[in-house]
Amino acid sequence: MNRRSADARAPAVLLALGCVWGASFLFIKVLVDDTGPLEVATGRLCIGAVAILSFIRLRGLPVPWTPSLVAKVSVLALVANIAPFALIAWGEEHIESGTASVLNSTMPIFTAIFATSLLPEERFTTARAGGLVVGFLGVLVLTGDEAFDVTSSSVLGQLAVIAASACYGIGSVFSRTLLRSTDPLGLSALQVAAGAVLSVPILLAVEGRPDYSLSIEAWLCLLALGAGATGVAYVAYLWLIDVTGSVRASLVTYIIPVVGLFLGWAVLDESIGINIVVGSALIIGGVAMVLRGGSPGTQTRPVAQVAAAD
Repeated sequence: MNRRSADARAPAVLLALGCVWGASFLFIKVLVDDTGPLEVATGRLCIGAVAILSFIRLRGLPVPWTPSLVAKVSVLALVANIAPFALIAWGEEHIESGTASVLNSTMPIFTAIFATSLLPEERFTTARAGGLVVGFLGVLVLTGDEAFDVTSSSVLGQLAVIAASACYGIGSVFSRTLLRSTDPLGLSALQVAAGAVLSVPILLAVEGRPDYSLSIEAWLCLLALGAGATGVAYVAYLWLIDVTGSVRASLVTYIIPVVGLFLGWAVLDESIGINIVVGSALIIGGVAMVLRGGSPGTQTRPVAQVAAAD
């Protein structure tokens, strides 16, 4: 594919990617009616690992492997895959899928916090600081007057999704340190594979024998979540970054909550109140300020974004 053809396809890939990741919240909502959060996390990681490793195998691409790298990537998989996948699934047992998609879009805000705290090349700018304030104000508006009632199951569900976004933020920063010496696509494949391997014993230890006696509808959601949102989407996003650059590719952040809210309303009959509309606008605005307010000369690396996407 020549460069002009690739550039022409990029907008369609960006839209498709936003739709896939936005729809993942609908898939999770359907799944948690049939099985538990850890089963959802493990299932999607195992299916995603098969998908992305099959792609790499067909392309004849190498997967980096050293004991030191595997140990580091295993920690990354725990923080950026297993924990947030389980937290989002648990959260969606208590809140609507559209709300979860909006709260998850706070990930770039957490990434900015951890990056400026831990990476010497990053620093707070006025735009970033303003974006953080606007974004968190949006979270407060979206959660409403229950924001500080930690005994409420809906508030706990919202906090779980926000905690998942924080995990993605930590994973983004950690990924950037690994990318200094590792190929992005190979690292992504190793990360998903490590997540699949580690999630199985965790599931067995916590839940015992998993129950995957799912309905056909739930199985289709799990396959779409694993092969699509966790497998193929990783490859598509890396292709998008290569063609358009990380800044334009990050526009997918704005598509995901819109799709998540729409599908929750259209398919699951979820309500969209004024607090969700205003809160979503503030969160997306805050994310835009954070992304535009990056330190001069710095650029987000591919896997840092991929690790954060749901």
